[in-house]
Formats: sequence, structure tokens, C-alpha cells
Amino acid sequence: MCLLKVYFEDPCLGRRLIVENVILISREGNTIRILDAEMNETVLSDAEIATIDALNSTLILKRPDI
Repeated sequence: MCLLKVYFEDPCLGRRLIVENVILISREGNTIRILDAEMNETVLSDAEIATIDALNSTLILKRPDI
């Protein structure tokens, strides 16, 4: 089974891998919580979902437009 990979996309720095083997993503206000298969939690503030690609098992996050 191929689990989700989460990337953060920055216009200046490009796309970078944040978390692999993601099993759960939740959003609470401007905070996104990501849980991987080893039960490690990553918390990102001021991020929004740009793209969900189910075929390639990727989720792209970006900073909200201000």
C-alpha cells in the first residue's frame, strides 16, 4: 500500500518533502496536523491545501495568499 506524502511548496524555494507515510491529516483553524504511520505528529501553522493528487499519493501545501 502506498501512503500519502506531504510536500510544502514555496515560490522561492520550490517543493520540499515534509512527511512520508501519512495516515491522518486534520485541520484546526490555520493549523494542519499530520500523523504518519509511526505515530509521529507534524504540526504546520499558516498552511493551506493547494493540491491533493490521489493517483500519485501526494498532498501539496502552500502558504495562504495574503
